[in-house]
Amino acid sequence: MQVDDDSESTCEHDHEVQTKLSSLMTSKIMETRYYEGCGREGPIRCIFLGEFHPVAGPKISCQFPEDYVSKELFDAISAYIIPKPQIQKCTMTINALGHKIIGYPIRIDNSRYERNIYLFNLCFVCDSWSKTVQYEPVVKKLGEHLTIMEEETGFVSSGSTKLPTLLAHLLHDLNTFRKATLVEGDTVMHLKVLEVRKDPIPVHDFDVPVLVASVGLPRPGRPPRVEPPEGEDAQSQEHLDVEDDEPFEVDMEADWDLTTRQLLPYINGYNHISKIASDTNVEKTLVKSCIQNLVYYKVVTLIPVLKFNNMYRATPKLSRLFGDHELQKSCLSFISNDCDNKDKPNIACVAGVLCALQQGSTLRAVCERHAAAGTLFDVRRLVVFAQIHGLVKCLRRFPVYLRHPSRPNGFNSRVDGLSAATRSPAPAAVGGIRRLFTGRHSTDEICCLARIDMPTLDQIIEEDPNVAVIWR
Repeated sequence: MQVDDDSESTCEHDHEVQTKLSSLMTSKIMETRYYEGCGREGPIRCIFLGEFHPVAGPKISCQFPEDYVSKELFDAISAYIIPKPQIQKCTMTINALGHKIIGYPIRIDNSRYERNIYLFNLCFVCDSWSKTVQYEPVVKKLGEHLTIMEEETGFVSSGSTKLPTLLAHLLHDLNTFRKATLVEGDTVMHLKVLEVRKDPIPVHDFDVPVLVASVGLPRPGRPPRVEPPEGEDAQSQEHLDVEDDEPFEVDMEADWDLTTRQLLPYINGYNHISKIASDTNVEKTLVKSCIQNLVYYKVVTLIPVLKFNNMYRATPKLSRLFGDHELQKSCLSFISNDCDNKDKPNIACVAGVLCALQQGSTLRAVCERHAAAGTLFDVRRLVVFAQIHGLVKCLRRFPVYLRHPSRPNGFNSRVDGLSAATRSPAPAAVGGIRRLFTGRHSTDEICCLARIDMPTLDQIIEEDPNVAVIWR
């Protein structure tokens, strides 16, 4: 059978067109994969030095890599690279023609220059979609440093042969290490790209800070907790406050400020903000400010107060524990209580405890169940570890006053007649506490706001038929 040459040529042409269209679509998808405002950081693509030449006008005197910013592109945006005097010595970002350019324009007035002024701008070029706010302090510091060098030695305007090497060194080190050191004669300048994070969440009185960063990391190896004497019932174990345990070891030799040094020994994964402020005799607002600063720099994370009547439930992240060997190793090391290697718990036992944490089972019930089975680790420390890594979530109680007309007031002679031994608050105080039963305040928060302990609050809730409790 004979094939027509024209037909074969047409098929080949169609195939070639489809291939080009497919390649173009793939390229388009890659180009639109990220977008302005997506929050992703991109690398520095180019660094260039723009200046105003007395004859040629605005131009690029040096850039690395060479020819990355074309003359056409620079001419289109030169009015922003060498701007009017009103916006000089201001950090500015230009997003145009597929590039985002960060600069800090400089003007030096001196009679030694041909027009009595010298204008220049050292700029970073990034992708148009890239977040660049982290580079702004670096560009500003570079501009001010080059200003000093220019005023002293004319380093920039003289067209120093060291400029291309300096720009190449900057581009490589800032992209690779996020920091760079520039040495020129006796002048040394250190640059570092700092991570710009979101503002930390507010710190409340009932939040519990836990050290999680490499400096001051909570370390395993705390002495085993002393068990209660024989004959003491399980209810009394509730009052063996977990906050009385020894604090975790922290690095006190680090360069902390005075307030942080004072607070660090009390950040043990169990003490809440109010207790830390009371134990250290530091004003609570100052403690909150200090902890919020540590949260911002990811030295500390916040978890709910650990209590034996709390309920917890597993999250979808629990599956990480079965496949992440580093997480398993870290978990076993954190909870092992200085056990010998042969007595250390295995990950199956740990997973069994975490899976037993569910709505309807309190932490006390889980502890008693696994203590009877001879568990070789501290379940409380496991709960702290699991909350830090998002493996379990604490279910909080939110009391709600229903104000149902068919029900009695609830705050009647039963509350008024409570014995003094129970140390219940006065009826007026109970009324003040009842105003917090809106469904927006957890029991931990109410205890801190009303300055009462949890058993007293539990008794108030139980004695009032108008109060319902929401778990969430």
